[in-house]
Parts: sequence; structure tokens; C-alpha cells
Amino acid sequence: MAEFDDDGLPMMDIARGDQSASRAVRKNLEILRDKSENSQFQRFVQEVLDGRMSLREAARSSLFDAELSPHIDMFKEKWDETMAEGQEVVDAEEVDRLTGLQAEVRRALGEITEKMQELQRLKEQLDDLDVERPG
Repeated sequence: MAEFDDDGLPMMDIARGDQSASRAVRKNLEILRDKSENSQFQRFVQEVLDGRMSLREAARSSLFDAELSPHIDMFKEKWDETMAEGQEVVDAEEVDRLTGLQAEVRRALGEITEKMQELQRLKEQLDDLDVERPG
């Protein structure tokens, strides 16, 4: 039995109860349905959108594979071309931003390590005081 989101739409099974993920999957399926020229595929996707079939079931079908494979192959071909030409997938500004974030994380981890060592020293001092204190 299909679960429904707050809008009364069937939840996508692969979203595992996450309504925003289900809406994103739904939107992508609607795009696939609307862009396809194959009426059989359009009806097939509509069954998934209506909750009569799970996306997992649909993804295992030969119809789904036949409709998506050319697009996946084209993406892989473009990706391979981009990589072979040495083109950047991420611009330099984004690389700098990510490098800065990486350095910030390293600094924060260093500070955390120092604090942990300080806490360990304090704990050892307290343990030593407890041992020295007559019971």
C-alpha cells in the first residue's frame, strides 16, 4: 500500500519516507515523462507517479532501461570528453572556496585535538588528587 505525503501524493519508495526527497524524485520523473516522445514510457512513468508501481520496480524494467540508456550513454560520452580535454568541472573560485573550507576544518580539528588533550591532562590531575586524598 502506497504511503502519501502531506500534499496527498504517493511517496516515492526510494525516498524512504523523506517528503522533500520524494518531491524531488517526483519532479524528475515528471520531467522524464514530459520530455519523452514514447507514449508507452509516459504511461509507465505515470503509473509510478500515481503510486500504482514503485520506482524500484519500474527501474528494473526493460522499458525504463531502453528509454534512459541513450541519455546515460550521452552523459557519459560528454563527461569523458570533458575529462579528456582537461576541462575543469568546478571553476577555480569554487576550488578556492573548498580549499579554504578544508583548511578551516583542519584548524578546527586541531583545536578540538588540543582541547581533548587538555581535558585528558585535567582528568589525570583530578584522578591523581583523588588517589592522594585519604578516603
